[in-house]
Amino acid sequence: MPFTRDPRDELFGHPKGVFVCFFTEMWERFSFYGMKALLLLYLLQHHRFGDRAGLDVLGAYGGLVYCVPVIGGLLADRFLGMRKAVIFGGLLLVAGHIGMAVEGHAATTVNGVVVRDEGALRVFYLSLSLIIMGVGFLKPNVSTIVGRLYAPNDPRRDSGFSLFVAGINLGGLFASIVCGYLGQTYGWRYGFGAAGIGMMLGLAQFLWGRKYLRGIAEPPRPLSRSREWTIYALAIAGLLPVAWLMHAVTAIRLGPDTIRWTYYIVVMALVGIAWTMWHGLRRDDAAPRPLSAYAPSLLVFAAMGIAVNWLSSRYGVLDFFVEEATLALVLMSVVFLVVGFWYAGFVTRGCTKVEAQRMGAMMVMIFAALIFYTLYEQTYGSWVTFTDRLLGKDLFPSMVLRDGTPWPWSIPALLFAPVAFVLASSISERTPASPWPRSLLILSMLAMLAALVHDAVLLPQTAGSLTYLGSMFIVLLAPMFAVIWTRLDKRGLDPSKPTKSAFGLLFAGLSFLPLVWAAQHAGATGELASVWWLVLAYLLLELGEMCLYPVGLSAVTQLSVPRVVSLMMGTWFLATAFSETLAALFGKLAAIDIPEGTALDFAMAGEKYAHLFELLMWIGIGWAVLAFAVSPLLRRMMHGVK
Repeated sequence: MPFTRDPRDELFGHPKGVFVCFFTEMWERFSFYGMKALLLLYLLQHHRFGDRAGLDVLGAYGGLVYCVPVIGGLLADRFLGMRKAVIFGGLLLVAGHIGMAVEGHAATTVNGVVVRDEGALRVFYLSLSLIIMGVGFLKPNVSTIVGRLYAPNDPRRDSGFSLFVAGINLGGLFASIVCGYLGQTYGWRYGFGAAGIGMMLGLAQFLWGRKYLRGIAEPPRPLSRSREWTIYALAIAGLLPVAWLMHAVTAIRLGPDTIRWTYYIVVMALVGIAWTMWHGLRRDDAAPRPLSAYAPSLLVFAAMGIAVNWLSSRYGVLDFFVEEATLALVLMSVVFLVVGFWYAGFVTRGCTKVEAQRMGAMMVMIFAALIFYTLYEQTYGSWVTFTDRLLGKDLFPSMVLRDGTPWPWSIPALLFAPVAFVLASSISERTPASPWPRSLLILSMLAMLAALVHDAVLLPQTAGSLTYLGSMFIVLLAPMFAVIWTRLDKRGLDPSKPTKSAFGLLFAGLSFLPLVWAAQHAGATGELASVWWLVLAYLLLELGEMCLYPVGLSAVTQLSVPRVVSLMMGTWFLATAFSETLAALFGKLAAIDIPEGTALDFAMAGEKYAHLFELLMWIGIGWAVLAFAVSPLLRRMMHGVK
């Protein structure tokens, strides 16, 4: 039986398969975030894209990375099984990261025209498509394997997922320090190459440890070789249109009327969804109402949508979208509309009153997540360029090693960790009571901690490497929040899920305040502002994520109608995908063109960044105030779900 406990199959009281998934996901996130830390800087500095074009590629890439896992998870559930999906995804990721290491010639300017290595760019776009498709097959299925390694009521399940999440955060933490530092210090191919090597190690770790998965990751039913290879072939064929889209977001500009009408339709669709939620709150299952009874409220909500469209046109919001929106954003909007119309039909015709209200509360929290991650994803967009241009980089400048270009200690520490796990697993199989497995794993964690402190303090930091701050604060804050929520719950003071989401939005908005001050200081003085403003901004932002992210995922599983819970989890990730493209769109407000041979105008740059950060601050705070106001109503709509 899959859940028969065997001491030789466990480490620290958990199945060894959890640690296999831990290290696989650690290396996958290492490769993903390591590449992402460099992506925008690489486009701006090596291929000399403008800020707008670079952000367009970043937004399209981020959006697709969160869309495709919905398809990859579905294919694994129905046909491939999780093991084969993870291996196939890992192979695509390895190929993609190897391709990213192909730099080609740096762009040059000839007679005022930027000349780029088009061959290298084609490899680049294909590499992005390989990474997008690889993440789609690997990421959702590793998480599912962790859940299936435990019996449904196993009390170790929550702590097992905590271990798994720690692997995600460790991968993100070391990714920036290693890949970000190597890419901007030694050359882009070293940073991207390190990400590729990390993914190779993750795939090797999974292949070695598949014996510990207890057979739970196999196909749900016998799968013919022809069908299996057909799925692989279709996925590989899909690489070309994805690569084309990566190119098209900068090469193809949509007509103003297309974007304008897309905007109008999206606004009216949002109003329609809000209308269905309104009637979900007021409906009475025992007494169906005639269609004519819906007309007054429908007219009111339609008038609200028309007013929003008019105000958007009156105050320039629509013009901004017409000027800056890309093909990727329009395609995301189409997907959003399809999901929105499905939702409206489902809650009005396929749900009871209680189900409809719970689904409505869940959709509001998904929308809150969309707003939050639109702000959060500035960390890989405008925050990176701002750090590169207007901030000092080193936390303790007097302690930084200035002689030569030292290599990060994190590299050997990261390599030692999976080796320690392999040794610990082998020893525990032969001698289950041996103290060495525990000692080896503790030693590897201490080595990683020492390497992290060394590299964060002594290595000269770059704009890419400093993105490690986000993962660092998650690692530090996660255990604190677990204690805080537990203690508040014992005292009956634990905030509701909607209130926690509101706090998440508030902290996200406040995280931009230190950056407003930093941008104003740099613009006024003409000198680099302190990096500690960025540290404070990351702290506030991650406080927000700890409030919103776990709560949002939990709400999706608890509030969804059981028969559509997987689809609603997909909707959560689609909202995250949409936020990626919106984040890139907002980031263009601080786009700066620096002609070759000229220095950065600090006053102009400081003003632009301050304007963007102040706008995003008020967006976060404004939505937080609204979220606090409606949280009592949402709590009633949840009907006892905590």
